[in-house]
Amino acid sequence: MDKLRVLIVDDEPIARDILESYIQKLPQLQLTGTCKNALEAVPFIGRGEVDLLLLDINMPEITGIEFVKMMRQLPWLIFTTAYSSYAVESYELNAVDYLLKPISFDRFSIAVDKVLSLKRLTSAGAAQNDAHIFVKTDGRLVKINLADLWMVEGLKDYVKLHLKTGKLVIHSTMKNIEDSLQGYDAFVRVHKSYIINMQYASQVDGNTIYVNKQPISIGSTYKTLVQQALQKYKML
Repeated sequence: MDKLRVLIVDDEPIARDILESYIQKLPQLQLTGTCKNALEAVPFIGRGEVDLLLLDINMPEITGIEFVKMMRQLPWLIFTTAYSSYAVESYELNAVDYLLKPISFDRFSIAVDKVLSLKRLTSAGAAQNDAHIFVKTDGRLVKINLADLWMVEGLKDYVKLHLKTGKLVIHSTMKNIEDSLQGYDAFVRVHKSYIINMQYASQVDGNTIYVNKQPISIGSTYKTLVQQALQKYKML
């Protein structure tokens, strides 16, 4: 796996030095540069030289929060700050993690591991975008691109495939479809009657997971599988 190129943005020299020393300890990371304020980071990001941004929040001229809101595209983001009051807002801005100063090396390593996990998932997802299965309907085989399949619904002796382009009902069982999807981590069985594509999951509310805006109940038998999938896809 290629190294993560990291940019530090913090107005405190000591904070920059600490983060730089942590980066040097992890062979998976490569320091791209350090910035004293958010505006200095713009050229680095614009040139595509950053995979991971370590961003302080309270800085002069423009805060880290304001900077994220004004940027159209950002690399993976970890906020670093002395204030816990921004935690909720930071996750709403899709930060991978939120590190409170003083930051320990162990806590920093955990945050980096989250980013590395995301990178692996992204790479795997890209490889699976071309993946497909064939299903039999009306005596013919139909190719189903897995990137377009957002949910499988069991209907006794039939299965309904929910696709970007519509729905397809085939004579099959959930077990057969589940076996066909083995090896594709995005597909998770959340209920005896439902297999979902985690790429289309948007939120979890108690025992309900929303997939393509549709609420799906999480079966008690499948809660552990769902929890593992949520951790993998950083929805916790």
